[in-house]
Amino acid sequence: MKSVFWISTITVILIVSVMGSIFYFDSIAESTQLDPTEGTPNSGIQLVVENLSALPDGKVSFKVSFNDEDSSVIEAVIVNGERYSWIDGSQEDPTISKNKTKEWSVDIGEFEQNENIQVVVKATTGSVSANTTVGATSPDCNTPSDPIVDPQTPDNQTLPDYVYDYYGGVNLFSDGIHVLATSQDPRTLFGEFNVANDYWKMLLDSEITKATDQEFISILLSRGNKPTGGYDIQIENFAWLESYPVKLLFQVNFTDPGEGVMVTEAITNPLVLVPIGKLTSGQYNIEVPIAQYILNIDEEGNPYYIQILTFAPVIWEQTLTITKTEEHTPSTTFEVILNGNEVPDLTIQVDLTNGLTEDEAKDIVEAAFIRTLEGKLHRLDSITYDNQKIVAHYIWGYDENDMGHIFDITAEITKLKITIVHCR
Repeated sequence: MKSVFWISTITVILIVSVMGSIFYFDSIAESTQLDPTEGTPNSGIQLVVENLSALPDGKVSFKVSFNDEDSSVIEAVIVNGERYSWIDGSQEDPTISKNKTKEWSVDIGEFEQNENIQVVVKATTGSVSANTTVGATSPDCNTPSDPIVDPQTPDNQTLPDYVYDYYGGVNLFSDGIHVLATSQDPRTLFGEFNVANDYWKMLLDSEITKATDQEFISILLSRGNKPTGGYDIQIENFAWLESYPVKLLFQVNFTDPGEGVMVTEAITNPLVLVPIGKLTSGQYNIEVPIAQYILNIDEEGNPYYIQILTFAPVIWEQTLTITKTEEHTPSTTFEVILNGNEVPDLTIQVDLTNGLTEDEAKDIVEAAFIRTLEGKLHRLDSITYDNQKIVAHYIWGYDENDMGHIFDITAEITKLKITIVHCR
C-alpha cells in the first residue's frame, strides 16, 4: 500500500510541474499589444512609403508608390494611432497604379524634437508601415546636397541628431557596436557620395577602439544583414552617465516583422549613426540594453506589438579609450570655396608665422582633399608653393582602375582662402 501511495504522489507532482511549465511559457508567448515607441521602416511589397518626414511644427509628409501590376485604393493614413482619410492630406486621387507615386502631407500640431512618428498607409491591397523621428532626415545621395553645415555653429540643429539607414550598410556592418573616429562630424559628408553604400564604407574604414582627443567620435549600432525589409532599430533614449569610467548608455528597441506582415524582398542592414563629438582622454564604456518586439497588423490595418521576453537581458557592450594628443601645433583656419560654393572653414594644424615649408604645403592640400573626399583613393600629382600661394593637382578614384578623376586646389596663404575644383 505504501508503494502505491508514493507512486500516486510522485505522479501528481510530475503532472503539476508539467502543467506549471506549460502555463509559464504560454504566459511568455502570450500576445500583448505593446508599443515599443518606435515603429518600422518601409515594409510593403506592393506599397512603398518614401521620404517620410516630420517637422517640429507638426507637418507630416511622405510619398507612396505602388509596385503591383493592378491598382489599389488608399483607404486611410494612420499617424501615431490617429486615423486620417487620404483627402485630408492630398488633392490627388486615392487610386494608385503600378510605378505611380503620390504625395501626402498634413499638419497635425506641434511635435517634440526627436519624437517618434509612425505612419501606416492602409489600402485595399494591404498596409505598409514607416517611421521617422521629428527633425530627422536621411541622406539622399541621388539628389544635390544642401550646403554643408558647420557642426560648431549654432545652426547645427539642421543636422539630424541620429542618422538611420536600412540599405546602405548591407554586407558592411556586423551586428553590434561600431565606434568611429573621423576628422569631422560625419553628418556633414552626405553630399560627397553618390552611392549611400560608399558613405557607409568610408565610415567602416574609420572604425577604432582607441582614438585621440582631437578626433570626432561617432557610435554606430547595427543589426547586421537581414533577409528582408521590416526589421527595425530605434533608439528610445541615450544617457551620458558621469561615472568612472564614463558610461554611454543607450536603450534600443528592435522590431521584427510578424507573420503576414508585408516586407520588401531585399537584404537590409538596419543601423543608426549617433554623432558624439570630441572626447577628453580616458576610458568610456558603451552599454546598449535591447528590447525586442514583433510587429503585427490587425484586421483594421493598425500596428500592434508583441514583446519578446528572454530569461536573460540582451545587452551589447564596448570599451573605448581616448588618449591625449601630446603635442599641440598652432592651427590656421582657411575659408573654403568648393566648386563655387562656400562651405565651412577648414582648420589645419600648421604654423605659418615663420613662412611655409614643403611639408606644411602638403599638409594643407592633403587636409583639404580628405575633408572633401575622405576615404577615396588619391595621389598628389603636382604641387608648387611659395609664401603667398599653393597650387596642387590630385588624381583620384574609387579604386585603382578608376584613377581618372581630377581635384585641383589653390590655397592663398595671405588671404587664408582655399579654392577647390573637382569632378566625379
